[in-house]
Amino acid sequence: MPLRERYNLSYARAVLSRPYIFTIVFLVANLFIFMLMWQASDMSSSALWISFPEPVLYTFGAKTNYLIGYKHEWWRLVTPMFIHVNLIHLLMNMYGLWVIGPWVEKLYGSARFVVFWVATGIAGVLASYLTVIPGSHPGLVTSFLIKNHDGPSVGASGALFGLIGVLFVFGVKYRRELPEGFKRAFGAGMLPVILLNLGIGFVGRGFIDNAAHMGGLLSGAAIAAVVSYKRPGQSPGVTIAWRVGQVVALLVVAVSFFMIARTFDITL
Repeated sequence: MPLRERYNLSYARAVLSRPYIFTIVFLVANLFIFMLMWQASDMSSSALWISFPEPVLYTFGAKTNYLIGYKHEWWRLVTPMFIHVNLIHLLMNMYGLWVIGPWVEKLYGSARFVVFWVATGIAGVLASYLTVIPGSHPGLVTSFLIKNHDGPSVGASGALFGLIGVLFVFGVKYRRELPEGFKRAFGAGMLPVILLNLGIGFVGRGFIDNAAHMGGLLSGAAIAAVVSYKRPGQSPGVTIAWRVGQVVALLVVAVSFFMIARTFDITL
């Protein structure tokens, strides 16, 4: 076998053999919270297929500028990335996580992956928060990002776009050392996915939170620009700093949902 082919094969084996535990953890967490929300909605079919009632969305931690800005409920910058409006919304985002998450976790390691997911998810919610301008009259183009009403915003898509941003920059940044298959899949190979989703977002700009998507995408790209991935053959040990970052990120999520549980009250 030619040397280049042996290199490609060993590279692929080294990456693909790595675990992706936290991709599964986040997927299960999203499913679990969704089931709790459905139970709180009396397990009605309309809640399952159309939308959970707004009181349920708010009670479980949906983002709303009023509750963040005036009630100082900062945890709503975190909790929305684990909440979905209906089953279709959940399945679309969880399919994306199942397809993209393992690649990011295998390439960067679990500690970095957890930090990426939480950080880009928060960045997406923050971008959504900053682009709500009550009383504004956005035009055809600016309405892609600007919202003139403060409705509930939820979904894992901000963090999901963050992972897409990571893989895009990864492929561009390391294009000279990657095997051909990785070059085709990442970097420029991610452009069709990005452009397709931005196109869908433009068409559905009345109900899709494009600001959250862009916040996640750009923050993921920025993180990947300065953070290196775990090269095949590199020591499998995670640095103390990244392990601490992972613990902090998980604590932020846990504390945020503790704050939700502490004031839990649904009046439908």
